[in-house]
Amino acid sequence: MLDMLDIEGLFPLYRRVEQHLQDFPKESRLQVDGPYNEAFLEKVQKCRVEDDGSVESAVAKVHQYRVAMTAKDCSIMILSGMQPPSPFTSSVSILDLDPKPFDSIPRQLRLDQKIVSYYLRTSGALPKGSRPQPPSIISAADREECTLLFHPM
Repeated sequence: MLDMLDIEGLFPLYRRVEQHLQDFPKESRLQVDGPYNEAFLEKVQKCRVEDDGSVESAVAKVHQYRVAMTAKDCSIMILSGMQPPSPFTSSVSILDLDPKPFDSIPRQLRLDQKIVSYYLRTSGALPKGSRPQPPSIISAADREECTLLFHPM
């Protein structure tokens, strides 16, 4: 629910923050790389829907996106079973809650663009006759950079 913008909508806000950090390299109030404390949480929770053009608004949107990406990337493990003397035991673990780094956003944009490009090249989205045949073996570069592959059915 926090990532109301897709990566293409978020990227201009990321660039605004990045430019501000280049102009003011000693800036720490934006908490781009933490600390992940109450002040950080407050920025994420109180971010307004509309962008007012400020660097504070942009960084709040970037923080929301990073928190959302962290939540999407985590794993939840549920273990349950019978164990004497209790009739039933269970355990829940949440793994991989590392905050996504601020500088991962350009990489996420490139990855998203590659996924869309690959989909358009291999799906029915192109006119008949212009569509290349899907490769029988995916190149190492595509395997390394793409986590999702779409194949025509």
